Amino acid sequence: MWLERLGLNAPFVACMVLCATSCTNPPTAAPPIEEGFQQEPASPIPPTPHGAEIEPVSDASILINAIQRLSEHGIDTSAYDLAGIEALASTPEAQKDAIAKAWQLAATHLAHGYLDQETLAPRTEPGIAEINMYAALMQGGNAETLAAALSMLAPQHPTYLALRRELTRQRVAIAEETDPAAIARHAAWIDQLRVNLERWRWLPHNLGERSVLANIAGFDVTTFEEETPTSRYAAIFGKTQRQTPIFSDKIEYIIFNPWWEVPDSIARQDKLPQFRRDPGSIARFGYQVLDRQGNVLDPAMIDWNSVSSASFPYRIRQAPGPQNALGQVKIMFPNPHNVYLHDTNDRSLFDAEQRTFSSGCVRVQNPLDLAAWILEDTPGWDRASIDTVVSSGKETRVDLPQPVPVYVVYMTAVSDSCGAVTYLQDIYTRDKAILDALQPSLSE
Repeated sequence: MWLERLGLNAPFVACMVLCATSCTNPPTAAPPIEEGFQQEPASPIPPTPHGAEIEPVSDASILINAIQRLSEHGIDTSAYDLAGIEALASTPEAQKDAIAKAWQLAATHLAHGYLDQETLAPRTEPGIAEINMYAALMQGGNAETLAAALSMLAPQHPTYLALRRELTRQRVAIAEETDPAAIARHAAWIDQLRVNLERWRWLPHNLGERSVLANIAGFDVTTFEEETPTSRYAAIFGKTQRQTPIFSDKIEYIIFNPWWEVPDSIARQDKLPQFRRDPGSIARFGYQVLDRQGNVLDPAMIDWNSVSSASFPYRIRQAPGPQNALGQVKIMFPNPHNVYLHDTNDRSLFDAEQRTFSSGCVRVQNPLDLAAWILEDTPGWDRASIDTVVSSGKETRVDLPQPVPVYVVYMTAVSDSCGAVTYLQDIYTRDKAILDALQPSLSE
């Protein structure tokens, strides 16, 4: 049901279904959209007379106030022209139409983000789902119903709620400050919070019953059950010149003792220079050279100095073993970026505080523990079985009966289980572009 995909709780959905199905001409259902965040329990909204109209003055004030509260989410409310709506008080029908458009756009911003994630352009038109939702609510609701529905459309993940509380705290703090340096510090934190609240709105609002979240800026991978963190692992992400991308997918299978199929870009840029300097490293590190038809070649017969990186004709693989760059396991969610989670043969890198060492993939500390968590619902794959297979040295693939959602994100403001917020370094300098698109800054 499309209302559920927007993240509305069960009592509210039931109320809306009752309203919509009792209509003579119910609104056309919206096309499927991304699932919404799982919402916190809320009291059912009391029924109102069928087909209730918005009262021109008092109900308009309720909805204007509800839209104005989007500032609590770090959203600039000038996009909704609330002053202009208030000025239409003498023309009720025009005000009613203006409120409808403002509500629909505000709902879209809360449900999907103020900005388009790909272009960072502000969304200026409401989504079809939010237009249909407004029509359904108007069939049997009133201003209070619309105001309550709007508040439910924002993410309800504990971290999002913690960032909202922190935003309020920082605004109070900056209002009370007189020291210019302190004011600047609070202003920077406010901007950082606004950027990360927007990033949360870009995520699906329901992360799934069990999910994995890899935060590049936090250098960690966290597992969640019902959006409650259950374990956290140190992680290594891409170098600044080979940045790990942001995307979401589903973990489909795990490979123990994996071969490493060297990506073509790494083969050209890294392995070819290595083989030119030290041809003996091919055998020493367990590499295999194949032609483009898959035939294994004798590397000793290749003059690596004459091989061009522009027209590299070979495929490079590395056999399982202690030298293998993927270590003992890789956790797969096939994607266009060729990014996945895996072990590493150089675990000393986890000692560094800023861990940008990979070519884009995510290296995880204690990855067999993570694999065991992912395989909890896979019959026959307890930790003892995993250890037995790893000890065999044989490449083994395990398919998951139920894929596990995985989210590779870039969050520079995070919260712990107690709701305390930590501000992280913007290692890829990605915050500014989002902040510029969200301007004017609410910290000013």
